[in-house]
Amino acid sequence: MFGQVGEMKKMYDKYQKLQKALKNVVIRAKEGKYTDDNGDIIEGAVVIDITGENKVRDVTINDLSLLTPDHKNQLETLIKDAIEKAQAKVQEVATEKTKEILGFDPSQLGQMMWGGWSGGFNIPGLG
Repeated sequence: MFGQVGEMKKMYDKYQKLQKALKNVVIRAKEGKYTDDNGDIIEGAVVIDITGENKVRDVTINDLSLLTPDHKNQLETLIKDAIEKAQAKVQEVATEKTKEILGFDPSQLGQMMWGGWSGGFNIPGLG
């Protein structure tokens, strides 16, 4: 019994380490291009920073021409696309950090816990 408590404590400590690692990760996603004051084309009309905990930290609109009613839909699309891009990268980073710190692939958690259970029930007499 005490061995199980020790193992649970080790896993808890690893989980805390994972949370701290993800909290310190910031993913930056850029969408759209714009022309700066020098006439150079720059990537990142809209820039979104998201933490490894999947919390939006910062939104930057570098292309000020997007801040007009005529460009409202374009701006909304760029923001949405940048957030989705950042979230996808956060998932990749979280998976890698989980493998590194906890020692398993989180996408395999269901198989580890339920032996590949697919979500269906086999209850005698019901089907």
